[in-house]
Amino acid sequence: MESCRLSRRGLLDVVLLGAVGLALRPSISGAADLASGHRPRIATPNLAEDPIAVPVRVSVEHPMEPGHFIESLDIVLATDPVPRKGTFRFTPANGRAEVAFPMRSGVGGLLEVTATCSRHGRFVGTRELRVAGDGCAVDLETPAKNRARHPKLRVTDTPWGRGVVEVLARLDHESDTGLRSIGGKYVRVRPEFFLRQMRVYLGRRMVSDFRFTSALSPSPIIRFPLKITGEQRLRVVFLNSEGRQWEATQLIRPPA
Repeated sequence: MESCRLSRRGLLDVVLLGAVGLALRPSISGAADLASGHRPRIATPNLAEDPIAVPVRVSVEHPMEPGHFIESLDIVLATDPVPRKGTFRFTPANGRAEVAFPMRSGVGGLLEVTATCSRHGRFVGTRELRVAGDGCAVDLETPAKNRARHPKLRVTDTPWGRGVVEVLARLDHESDTGLRSIGGKYVRVRPEFFLRQMRVYLGRRMVSDFRFTSALSPSPIIRFPLKITGEQRLRVVFLNSEGRQWEATQLIRPPA
């Protein structure tokens, strides 16, 4: 009789363990769904022919609502001599978490993008990047620092809908890492010179704050989204590594 009672007790333990396992499954599946809904998408060429201007586009398919939106995208290529490629901060007024720009790459490697959600924390996406040469080493010639000029804005039609448009911002500006490859090592031969920051305003409200490094390509075109709900004044302010500032403005209307 005692052995029979032990068997029943053991059977009860098995049933309880099975119930616990079933209860855990939805939470595990939910975690996977949560990660997939926040993981950054990275678009780059299979092989970048011009290492000084490697096109990269990063996005997250995620709501951009007050209290639940993608706050930032942080881009790093750890194998490069200038590993940090930029930090891009968004607000719900962007309507979408996405940015595209050209960057320098020295040796390629695993490009890592970290997306920060205002509610759920950080999520990482990666993509292997291959480059045909070295885009981080500089020539002996010093860049012409006085040629920075002509800030421009252009609003384009996109398939996003919901009043979200894509803006192209451009500034004629040199980019210099200040590094030379000597004996297989990168050596600093002069100070960096680059476009450090780009702030985006709708009216008086700041919508985005983009921070770059000397890995940004010369005279870049930077693409980003905006959600337009009425006629508003768009203003983009550029700041370089020496503290000089430029700005461009444009009156924009909701897409038809």
